[in-house]
Amino acid sequence: MRFDRDHMKSLGLTLAGITVSLLGASSAIAQATSGPSLCAARDVQVVILIEDHGTANDVAPERLAKAVLSQLDARAACSEGRVTEAIARYDEIIRSFGPMLSRTAR
Repeated sequence: MRFDRDHMKSLGLTLAGITVSLLGASSAIAQATSGPSLCAARDVQVVILIEDHGTANDVAPERLAKAVLSQLDARAACSEGRVTEAIARYDEIIRSFGPMLSRTAR
């Protein structure tokens, strides 16, 4: 099969388009594990942890209230684009409570 110059040019442009699309897709996948998506995932973890401890009644209400206030600070940091600071706040909340026994048994 013989390709003329126009076919080669068209094929090159098609391959370039596919390459750009793939690079864009990999960038989108990387973004899903950082920034707002990461904040949202960590926020859900913290909400569940606080709710579980509240239900189990194994933590003083004052500690739960302090965790909720820290969570609000983390949310604000995420909204302002300070993702690293927000994740550190979420992680501190998680570390301060430790895992729920009901979560580790699943």
